[in-house]
Order: sequence, then C-alpha cells, then structure tokens
Amino acid sequence: MSKLRKLIMGQGPTSTDLGEVRAWLDKGKVYDEALHQFTKKKLESIIKMEYEAELLGQQMKDIKEYEKDIKMTLKENIAKEHNNGYCFITINPSPEVSLTQLEEKVKKFVNRNMFEKYRYVFEQRSPTEENMGHGFHAHILLKRNLNYKPSKISLNTKNSFKGITKVDNPQILNIQHIGEEFAKDKDEYMNGVKTGEGKEAKQAIDKIFRKKNNLESVYGDNFF
Repeated sequence: MSKLRKLIMGQGPTSTDLGEVRAWLDKGKVYDEALHQFTKKKLESIIKMEYEAELLGQQMKDIKEYEKDIKMTLKENIAKEHNNGYCFITINPSPEVSLTQLEEKVKKFVNRNMFEKYRYVFEQRSPTEENMGHGFHAHILLKRNLNYKPSKISLNTKNSFKGITKVDNPQILNIQHIGEEFAKDKDEYMNGVKTGEGKEAKQAIDKIFRKKNNLESVYGDNFF
C-alpha cells in the first residue's frame, strides 16, 4: 500500500462493526479512483505519442494521413472564405540599397517554408532611358503555406526586409493578403499585361533595365 493511500485511509476500524469497516474501506476508493484516472491519462498520453510516431500499425497510419488531409481541406476552405490564400508584396528598398542586395533578399525570402509557390519581378519607375533604374523595386506573388496565418506572414515579411527598407510604411513595403481571383490579376500584371497611361513606355524601359542587369523578365512558378 502506498504511503498516500495509508494517509487517506488513516487508522483501521476499531471494531468489527460492519458499517465502520465499510466506511474505512470507502476511504481507499477515493485513492483507487484517482489512481485509475491518473493511469488512464498516462496511457492516453503514451498512445498519442505512439500514434504520432506511427507505431500503431497500418490502420492508424491511414487514419493519421486522412486526418492530415481533412485538416488541410478545412484550412483551404477557410482561406477561400476569407480571400487570403495568396500574398502580393511590393518592396521599395531604401536609396542606399543596391539592386544586387534586393535580389539576394527576395530570392532568400521566397524560398521560406511560409510559401508553397512564388513569382516575382523587378521593375523601375522611369519611362525614359535617361533615368532608367530610378526607383527600382520588386513585386512578389506568393501562395501561402496554410500552416502559417496571414498575421505571421506579415510579421515575418517585415523581419525579412527590415534591413533594407522602412517596413512600417505600407507605401514602401506593401503587404496584401488576397484571394485567388485577385492573385490571377496580379499574375497577369507580372507577366506584362498592364494598362494605363504611360504603362507601355515604362514597360519598354523595364525590359532594357532587366537586360542590362541580367534579370529575368519574371522568376518563379506558374500559378494558374
């Protein structure tokens, strides 16, 4: 008998009276029930670890895989409902930052586990060759890893680029969490489908700018 059980039960009955004996034995039931519940919790905890480690046989492996699929489907449905399965980010680096520094930062950023797919381009703002390269910046389209919440992606994005730009100014570092339809529009934009006054002239300079700096017209995956 454990020391705690002895403390709970106290001294044994002082007589052979059946009621007194039963009352004394009932004291032990409190300990026995608590021990039973404790043992049950411990066993459940161990079984859960065996389940996560896939040690419970093929049936449980199949159940675990199905559970993963259901969780991901739920996350996809939530992302569609809230129109935030994608991100579109524009980065305007500080004046002292070089194009090479921006390239390196963007390349490292898009390959983080937060994202399943990426596409990005480098542009500049001048419509003339004389000022070509002025205001160079990057546009990035990303498909979110649904294990990362939009708020976490925004925070990590700011941390990634805080060394090269003013991350708290949305006109300089603009982070948008968007749905699939808006993402399709942004994908077309990055592939050169742009309209508006002065867009054609700037696009022509963008092409020269990229060629001069050995930049691809677009980097990354086909989204749609």
